[in-house]
Amino acid sequence: KHTDSSHLSFNVLLNDGFEGGGTRFHSRRDKSYVDHHPNVGEALLSHAQILHEGLATTNGTRYILVGFDSIDKKDPLTGEKTNLSIFSSWLNFPWMQVRFKEGFEDSAKERRSRIINTAGGGGGDGGDYLTGTWKYSRYAMSLFRDLDKAMTMLIDQFAPFRSLKIIDTKDYDAYFEVMDQAMMDQQQQQHNQVAGLSSNDEQQQQPLSRGDGYASWFKGQNIDLDVFGNYRRVWTSRKDQEDKFRGEL
Repeated sequence: KHTDSSHLSFNVLLNDGFEGGGTRFHSRRDKSYVDHHPNVGEALLSHAQILHEGLATTNGTRYILVGFDSIDKKDPLTGEKTNLSIFSSWLNFPWMQVRFKEGFEDSAKERRSRIINTAGGGGGDGGDYLTGTWKYSRYAMSLFRDLDKAMTMLIDQFAPFRSLKIIDTKDYDAYFEVMDQAMMDQQQQQHNQVAGLSSNDEQQQQPLSRGDGYASWFKGQNIDLDVFGNYRRVWTSRKDQEDKFRGEL
C-alpha cells in the first residue's frame, strides 16, 4: 500500500492475455477498498494521495503506462505563472494536502543534506548552517507534517473517494471524433493565420491530418522527467539493486 508523490496519478492498460492485475484503492477511514480492472486502452485516473496498491498478475504479463501529474502555480521550467485558480489551489483541500506533504519532505531532505555537508553540523539545534532558512528548521518540519496529517484526516472524513467512469465504452468513438474535430479546427485556424490566407482561400485548403501533427490535445503541457533529479535517483536505485528487480520479473 502506498501513495504517490504528485497531485494526480494515472495508468493505462496496454495489453490483454493475462490473468489478475488491477488496482485496489483503500479507505483509511473505514478500512474498505475498491478494486478496478480497466479494459485495454482505458485510463485510470486518481488523486495521488489515495492509499492504493497494484494487484498481483497471476498468469501472463501485464503492461501499463503509468504517469504522475503535479499541478503547480508556476511552470517549473520557466517560472511563469500558470493562472491556477485560488479555488483549485489554496481553497482546495487535496491540493493543500500535497503541498504540505511536499513541504515536509523538502524540509527534511534539505535539512539532512545541510547537516551532512556542513562540518560539525550534526548536533545541537542545527547550527549556523540553517540561519535565515526557517522552512528547514525542525519547527517548520513539524508544522508541515502536522498540517499534512490534518488535511489527510479531514479529506478522509468529509470527502471519501468514489469511482466514476467518465466516458462509457460505447461512447469512445464519438468522444475521440469530437476531440479530433475540435483540435483539427483549432490547428487549421492557426495554420491559416500564419499563412495569411483569406476566407476564400481557407475554404480551398485541405484539413490537416495526423501526419501534420494536429492531434495534440495537450499541446503546451510539459512532461517533466528530471528537473528535480527524480528520474536520475530512481534509475540509480534500480541499477544498484539490479538483482532485486530482476528477481521480481
